[in-house]
Amino acid sequence: MGLIETPNTLSLKKLRLKMKKIVLAIVGFLMFSGVLMSTVGAAWPNLPSTTVQLTVVYDTTSYFDSTLSGVPAGFDVMNGTYPGWCVDRSVDMDIGVSHDVMLYSSISPPVLTGINWNAINYILNHKQGTIMDVQNAIWNFTDNYKPPEGYSPDAQAMIDGANANPTYEPTTGDVLAVICYPQNPTDPVAQNSIIELTERVPGYTPGFWKHNIGVALGENRGKYSAFEDTGIKVTEAMLIGFAADVGVTLPEAYAALTAKGGPPNNEIRADMANAFNEAAGYGPFED
Repeated sequence: MGLIETPNTLSLKKLRLKMKKIVLAIVGFLMFSGVLMSTVGAAWPNLPSTTVQLTVVYDTTSYFDSTLSGVPAGFDVMNGTYPGWCVDRSVDMDIGVSHDVMLYSSISPPVLTGINWNAINYILNHKQGTIMDVQNAIWNFTDNYKPPEGYSPDAQAMIDGANANPTYEPTTGDVLAVICYPQNPTDPVAQNSIIELTERVPGYTPGFWKHNIGVALGENRGKYSAFEDTGIKVTEAMLIGFAADVGVTLPEAYAALTAKGGPPNNEIRADMANAFNEAAGYGPFED
C-alpha cells in the first residue's frame, strides 16, 4: 500500500524541496564567487592551489614590494602587498608587470628543492644591516653568490647564524618565506621570488558572523559582538565593507551562514565565515 498524501505530508515535501533549492542556490553562488575554495582546518599556511598574479616594484624596506592579486577568499594570503625578496639572481624580474605564479610554503616545498629553505627562513627572522646585506645573505644560499667586495659584517653574521642553525623552522608569529613560482614558460622576465608571510590571529566562527550579520539585518536579537583581540565592536558599516570585499551582499552571506544540516553545508558556513575573517584581517577560524 502506498503512502497516502495528506496535507501535512504534502507541506513537508514542499518544504524539503524548497530547502534543497535554497541550499543548491547557495552552493552555486559560493562556487561562482570563489568563496568555496578554502580548505577548512588546513595546516598553516593554507595557500591557493590555483595561479595568482604577482607584480613587483623595488622597495626601500625589502628588495621587492610584492603585490598579489587574484587570490581567492579564505586563504592565509590575500590580495595585497608583502615584503619580497629575489631567490634567482640569474634572471631579471620585469618590474611593474603582472606575472602568473603558484604559491608554495618553503617548509618542504615541491619546487626549488635544492635551496636551503631553513637558512632562508632563518635570515628573514634575523635581519640586520641594509636591504642588500639581507639580499646578499639570501643569494649566498640560493645562488652561491658572493659580492666582489666580499660580504659585509652584517651579511656574514646572518650567513653564519643560518649555518649554525641548520634545522631552523619558523614558529607561530615568525616570518615564513612563501615561494612565488612563475607559471608562464614564455615569460622570460619572471624570476623565482619569495614573500614574507606572518601567521595571522585565528579568525571567528560561523556563529560569530551569523549573529552579527543577523543583527545588522534585523534577523537576530542582541548587540554586536566585539573582536576579542582588539575590543573593537563590530558595526553595520564594517559588515557592509567586509561583504563588499568578499563580493556578496549581507543577505547572501547570512543565507550561507544559516545553511542547515551537515556536509556540504558545514563547509559552506565555514567558507563564508573565513571569507569574512580574511576581509577583516584575520586567519581562518580554528575548530
